[in-house]
Amino acid sequence: MRISHFIASLSWLLLFTLQSGALYAATSADQTALEQNISNFVEGLRTSDLAKVKSTTAQGYRPDAQPKYAILSRLGPVTDVKIDDERPLSKQTIVEAGVRHADGVSSWSFSIQDGSRILAAEMTRADVYGTRTQATSTKKDGGRSHHGYSSSGPNRTVVQSCELQPSSCNRDARLVEFFFATDRNIKITNNVSTLDTDAPRSGILSYGVAGIRIPEDHEPGQIELPSEWHFLGIDYKSATDETKHFSIKRLAATSYDDWKELVKRQADQSQNRALVFVHGFNTGFEDALYRNAQIVWDLQYQGVSVLFSWSSKGKVRDYNYDQDSADIAQAEFAELLTTLHDSGIEHIDIIVHSMGNRVVLPALDQLAQRSNPVRVRQLVMAAPDVARDKFMIQFPLARKIVDGATLYASSADKALIASAELNDFPRAGMVFATGPVLLPNLDTIDVTAIGDEILGLNHTVFATNRAVMDDIKLLLINGMKLPRLSQVRKFPEPPLASTYWKYQ
Repeated sequence: MRISHFIASLSWLLLFTLQSGALYAATSADQTALEQNISNFVEGLRTSDLAKVKSTTAQGYRPDAQPKYAILSRLGPVTDVKIDDERPLSKQTIVEAGVRHADGVSSWSFSIQDGSRILAAEMTRADVYGTRTQATSTKKDGGRSHHGYSSSGPNRTVVQSCELQPSSCNRDARLVEFFFATDRNIKITNNVSTLDTDAPRSGILSYGVAGIRIPEDHEPGQIELPSEWHFLGIDYKSATDETKHFSIKRLAATSYDDWKELVKRQADQSQNRALVFVHGFNTGFEDALYRNAQIVWDLQYQGVSVLFSWSSKGKVRDYNYDQDSADIAQAEFAELLTTLHDSGIEHIDIIVHSMGNRVVLPALDQLAQRSNPVRVRQLVMAAPDVARDKFMIQFPLARKIVDGATLYASSADKALIASAELNDFPRAGMVFATGPVLLPNLDTIDVTAIGDEILGLNHTVFATNRAVMDDIKLLLINGMKLPRLSQVRKFPEPPLASTYWKYQ
């Protein structure tokens, strides 16, 4: 199963870092010039003629980011181009085009600048035929040319399709692409994010898209990164090897309007469903990107994926700062869910970890008070770092707009134990001698048996343990109710009355 195809209309945007001042939206492209440019561009890629490609592209086009499609050699020379659709965004025009070759057809998405100049391009489909097909004559329709292709003529046997065989088009099947929204004060240039350390919280949402490559040696639940050493004031980090490590391949900021339009287009292709991940305490922006990608990959989730990254400083010593950041982000999270709903997302699932519950629960309570509020299909709360009594007040209020809710709790989570000592009050994600938090319409699962620590104070046992991810997958992807796994059983066991679930 491929992850990279789930945002077909997004990939072209990830081919380059959006430069807001460099883009110009063409509202009425000259069709002849545009079709000729597309023909020359594709032919230039096919023959590796850089001069021909350069003659068709705009300033800002990045040859290093352009995939080299192996299948072009089998498709043969370009014989015709058909413009299928043009969609103006706020600062660019997106063009969908069909290209006829001597031995097949290909479909493309382009970002167009100045009427006909190509700023970014991606092949979205290609079919190689066993025999050549012939194009019909051009016909006129209201002054605009349309090229129709005849289905008659020689028998057309599909030999190869890059939609079914991504390797034939050099589309990276291990690339996880998703949307993000953040209230961090970051600037993104050349796929690198830089945080304003003087004012790390912006107080407003900014939007973007990301592409994270999953390494071939990936183990479910893990985030494989280069080794880092810190010794006597010297910092060392080994080089990233994309076959062994998670790597950021594409990272771009977008305008709100472009982001919303892209979400809407993807919603139409994804059964109008989205998975929103909200990270916890001690999580930097890049850490959040990697964790979201890992969750999407391990779940093999095929809907719209959205990371909500609030302004955690990503350091253990900044616990109090992170608490304030979580409180500030509540309104922004409610805004994000509303935007997704307005973009056509009908089914929203949320996975929220640790202190992220301090963001999500009050935000859902805010939304529940509105007329015709957004609804959440499944709310998965992993190790919530929220005061236990506060959680028992907030959850029933949030539950008004939640169809199903699951709590993963542990008596051995070191980070929650430390938080309880720091706050002088037990946390909702803990399991006590009397048991975990129990509330109506909440499935509580004790995961203590899985272990006390996987990634230290990040306490991401929900994401790093395959059994828990398998349980989440059966819940979100398959819609299964408990018990979903053989190792999860009711507790206490009969003949006592069972009140929650427990990993054995």
